[in-house]
Amino acid sequence: MSEPAPVRVGGGHAEPVISPLIELRQVGFAVTAPVPTRILHPLDLDIAAGSSVAIVGPSGAGKSTLASLIGALQQPSEGTYRYAGQPVTGRSLGQLARFRSERLGFVFQNSHLIDERTASANVDLGITDPRMPSAVRVQRCIDALDVVGLAPLAGRKAAHLSGGERHRVAVARALVKRPEVVIADEPTAALDQTTGQAILDLLSSLTDDGTTLIVVTHDSRAAAMADQVVSIVDGRLR
Repeated sequence: MSEPAPVRVGGGHAEPVISPLIELRQVGFAVTAPVPTRILHPLDLDIAAGSSVAIVGPSGAGKSTLASLIGALQQPSEGTYRYAGQPVTGRSLGQLARFRSERLGFVFQNSHLIDERTASANVDLGITDPRMPSAVRVQRCIDALDVVGLAPLAGRKAAHLSGGERHRVAVARALVKRPEVVIADEPTAALDQTTGQAILDLLSSLTDDGTTLIVVTHDSRAAAMADQVVSIVDGRLR
């Protein structure tokens, strides 16, 4: 039998204590070569499941470094990282790779599509389970493209897609494995205002289904749409 959820008692009422999905405690990042450099000063950060978070700040402030630590693409120099109550710091490279493949989806500034492949084939690259039956993979790709409004273009080669369509395919590729968290690094930087707004609207809608969204951005529109804004300046949380 599972244990009951912890409760907080106050004012005559008992309320469940909801732990954050992501917990960073005094997490920082520094490099020693070619010269010792502090990139991110130790910080504390909680992110709730199903919320949207905008990480903002000037270029070189440490925004992408923070996102890469949350995405387990790098290990912090100090501090602890817990995900759903379980430690992430201290895991082996293989364990971190499995954590990323099972829990996280990534959207980068460049869509990183393979031009010779169709939209559906590019989305298929996001499926990390080699045991998934072919018919299920195909349906997953169509479903993911449908979410971003591109199911009719599933068979079109990426080379023949517009910039906005390529970004939508990249979002579909991140969603196809149905991750718990999507991390988007400057997803609107290379887009015009109208297309950028469409991508932001699409990303923001992911939380409707319980997905946690983390966006690294210079775009004030993304910050305005987020539940939580994390400001980084000179490697420090502000």
